[in-house]
Amino acid sequence: MKGGWWIVFRKEFKELVSDRKMWVGSILLPLLLMPCLMLLVAKLQAGAAEDAQKNITVALVGHNARVEQTLAATPNVQIQPEQDPMGALKNGDVRAVVTIGEQFDQQLQAQKPATISIAYDPSNQKSDVAHGVVQGALQALGQEMAAERLTKLNVSLDAVKPLDVKSVDASDENQKAGSALGFIVPLLLVLSCVTGAMPIATDTMAGEKERGTLEALLTAPVPARQVLTGKLLTVSAMSFISALVSTLAMVGTMKYMPNITGDSDLKFSLSFLSAGDVGLILGALFFLCIMFGGLMLGISSLAKTYKEAQTYLAPFVIVAMVPVYATMMLSAKEIPVQYFWLPVLNVTALMKEVLYGVTDGTHVLMVFASSVVFAVIAVLITSKLFRRESLIVKG
Repeated sequence: MKGGWWIVFRKEFKELVSDRKMWVGSILLPLLLMPCLMLLVAKLQAGAAEDAQKNITVALVGHNARVEQTLAATPNVQIQPEQDPMGALKNGDVRAVVTIGEQFDQQLQAQKPATISIAYDPSNQKSDVAHGVVQGALQALGQEMAAERLTKLNVSLDAVKPLDVKSVDASDENQKAGSALGFIVPLLLVLSCVTGAMPIATDTMAGEKERGTLEALLTAPVPARQVLTGKLLTVSAMSFISALVSTLAMVGTMKYMPNITGDSDLKFSLSFLSAGDVGLILGALFFLCIMFGGLMLGISSLAKTYKEAQTYLAPFVIVAMVPVYATMMLSAKEIPVQYFWLPVLNVTALMKEVLYGVTDGTHVLMVFASSVVFAVIAVLITSKLFRRESLIVKG
């Protein structure tokens, strides 16, 4: 029967349209949950950073008028007397302990380096921030003292500064934006492909087997191969739609994030991507959706019940996240060539290149060739499982 796969596809899709829980899991949750999570994380990070910069309590051990004046004049720094400074640091009562050496004044008079130390707790974010603030203030004081010594010796400050090292930013704004988004965008899109396909694959295979409707479908005048094709297209389509919805939600969130959080630094944009760049990403995601859809359908056919299939498919979330984390610390120009041949890693690597603006034509061909191969393998595995009556018929 010609066009049987299309009949199955329409039948499955109509059932999905009328199934609220599927749309909630595949469309509404990504549309609402992703922006909320992104805004919540951004708001918490901004609040934590702001709080860490305020009320920087410091315990001072030893005495030197100039050091005390410098710390007291530093914004948000408060010198707090403590009987047990190190104990107060460990308990979180102070964020740093500044210890002035016993020979501090004598060393200064002898024009030798004067000893001063800053104790802090790197495991405490607030203490770590306090260390940076106090260290910066004391370094500025040290430079001021050095300039005074040179003035007494009639030596110019430039005379002891043989090098004037300047940093030049060689990247453009688009590369900065792409580098910042190079982790969150691939992670969000790959996870969306998995979460969009999972409930559909579970219901359309294990769910129908449990309800007994799969056996009835296979008795219809439609070849089993076309039944599988229709189901595969349904799962892949919902996976792809979920990725698109998540992308739209992410773009909208990034656009309005500065207004919502009140932080103008949280400004990201994907406007630098061309139509060709978007096409490459969507094309790679298309084959990734087919691969995930095929594998999930096959594994779902191994389950006897809907809940059992959910258990089997849950590890796919971890499987999808690991490759993204594997490329997290890699620059788009440092990705090993073999990554473009490996499943999921290849799509993640391509997205990083596209976002950074260094797309390589050879890498694109490698990604699409390997993606097609993996998608075909996944479909063949599922097709082989689908032909086994013991895995399809209930009981």
